[in-house]
Amino acid sequence: MIMGSLASNKECAAGGFAVIAEALELLKQTVGSGEPLEGRVTFKEDLFYVNFMSFDTKTREEQVAEKHEQFIDIHYLIEGSEQIGWSPLREGVLPTQAYDEKSDYALYAPQPDEVELALQPGMFAVFFQGDIHRPGMGEGSPIKKAVVKIHKDLLLELA
Repeated sequence: MIMGSLASNKECAAGGFAVIAEALELLKQTVGSGEPLEGRVTFKEDLFYVNFMSFDTKTREEQVAEKHEQFIDIHYLIEGSEQIGWSPLREGVLPTQAYDEKSDYALYAPQPDEVELALQPGMFAVFFQGDIHRPGMGEGSPIKKAVVKIHKDLLLELA
């Protein structure tokens, strides 16, 4: 997991991955364009795209955790306030809903060692295949965010 802001040094924030640096730069340009942001924008076919969305956050009791196997996520907060739970995948942690290959996710119960990340506008969090994450938490307040999806094969290119 990597956490940072678009104002931070791009190379450090990207963790050494060229495609993450590229995604952060595209987010900076897209969000800064002033254009309305909703729906899916594709950069490299189905291997690299971003979903812009608006919704009301859910309480900690309502929100479940997820994990992906094929894609990493970059959650970027545009407006509002969001908490995201994070815990590492460990031996013996089993999903509450089995992995769905078509949708690329499995669901998990919140873990006892979950760390809560507080995102403010301009901040992002990168979640890799070993990261269980529980996004969209709050007190039912509206947020706008972008979730970049990057296929794991694109991570092979280092910055």
